Amino acid sequence: MSKEPFQIEFIRSGGFMGTSTRAAIQSSELEEKETEELNLLIDRSGFFEAMVLERSYLNIPDQFHYQITIEHGGKKRKLELTEGSIPDTFRPLINRLVRLARKHRRP
Repeated sequence: MSKEPFQIEFIRSGGFMGTSTRAAIQSSELEEKETEELNLLIDRSGFFEAMVLERSYLNIPDQFHYQITIEHGGKKRKLELTEGSIPDTFRPLINRLVRLARKHRRP
């Protein structure tokens, strides 16, 4: 990803407790180091190019569901994933987004 501003909408729901974690993340509101880290994780995940099996409801009780929308450089992609359908390349990005969502909560 280039250094252009980006937006991320992130929602994690489900799990054992059925709770929801959500965040609206604007790159312009992050520290430079956080912005660079997210850029790198988005690049490495191949978010805009990856072919993923969305909403794959494998028989996994209490799994998490993720909704991720990223807008960057004229591109926009929204993915809805379940714990059982997350590509390995996405895991570092999702883990970071969970931590950021806790820090930058949206009502």
